[in-house]
Amino acid sequence: MNSLPKPQILILGISHFAMDPDIVNHQKDNISAVVEALKEFQPTKVAVEKPFLIEEELQRKYHEYCSGQLIPAYDEVEQIAFPLAHHFEHSALFPVDEIVDMSNPALNQVFEWAKEHQPRLFQDILLVQQRLKEMEDDQTFLSTLKTINDPSYLKELQRVYMKLTRVGDRQHQVGVKWIKQWHERDLAIAANIARITEPEDRVLVLIGGDHVHLLSQFLKESQDFELIPSLKFIPQ
Repeated sequence: MNSLPKPQILILGISHFAMDPDIVNHQKDNISAVVEALKEFQPTKVAVEKPFLIEEELQRKYHEYCSGQLIPAYDEVEQIAFPLAHHFEHSALFPVDEIVDMSNPALNQVFEWAKEHQPRLFQDILLVQQRLKEMEDDQTFLSTLKTINDPSYLKELQRVYMKLTRVGDRQHQVGVKWIKQWHERDLAIAANIARITEPEDRVLVLIGGDHVHLLSQFLKESQDFELIPSLKFIPQ
């Protein structure tokens, strides 16, 4: 007997427009091309990297957009998720981010510890970060999307995180404590995505590129969802 088809989830790693206003100011055509390409997925729900605490504001802005009363800000949710959800006449968007205290320790404290107490490991981490920089293609918004959703890039990015776990010693698990915060956030996001997903759904998740690997891993390991590769939905 054939098993029932699983709900589909497409996780698209994306850069944050607020940190790179040039994308909105000078690459509107590329943004529109991404929206058009994502329409082929025909999402039944669009999940975004916003916490539930601002859900009311998110839905208010979305409905203002749908009624033509909102000019999208420097925000990937407003620039991509809003027009996409509006096209499919979705009644709402789904905020799936989780607020986690990432300050105990903060990431800069992890790097400072490594630099002072583990210089060899610190240099090793810097080398991997340099490798990531060499892999990045930030000439256009589309080339950036291709980079941060490329499995080989994501695999290299995980090397940084795994090396960070070694920062500290048995009495001071500095790196592990930071990674625990990061994993808590991604585990919560994965759980939030799973909770909104119903049997017939095709859920599009717009999320910062750093989250893609763990979210994909967590959702895939549940064996309850079909993860759709994102690269095929990024225009050439």
